[in-house]
Amino acid sequence: MSDDALLRRMLLGFAVLAALGTLAELGLERHYDGMDQRIPWVIAGAVAALGALLAIRPGPLAIRAARVLAVIALIGSAIGVFKHVEENHGAGALDYRYTETWESRSAADQWFKAATKQVGPAPVLAPGALALAALLLAAATVRHPAVRSSPEG
Repeated sequence: MSDDALLRRMLLGFAVLAALGTLAELGLERHYDGMDQRIPWVIAGAVAALGALLAIRPGPLAIRAARVLAVIALIGSAIGVFKHVEENHGAGALDYRYTETWESRSAADQWFKAATKQVGPAPVLAPGALALAALLLAAATVRHPAVRSSPEG
């Protein structure tokens, strides 16, 4: 096995592990209330499945699908970070340390506290696990021989 093939398999393995780890974390956190909480399940499952498919049977269509999925996952991850910050911001007034002063704080201070998880329960960087899995999946498709050898590649 060439160094490129070994590296590609390692990237795919890490992508699948990151996606499966994300699925496990979503389950442990009971992250399934409402449609917006189910979206990361779909994305993480798709990354895991597509990563396994690329490891077993790579082809131009699967590679293209992996690249599109990576873009979707990156967008979904960014939205997830925002949603978590927004959730924390909404919980700011309920925090015992800020109940009396939350409304009088500047918007910048409120959003900073929400983004740095000084208030609220949502882990702000947790959606980044999907971004990591997506980037690993996309990296495994760079200069893939299945694309170079295809007539349309």
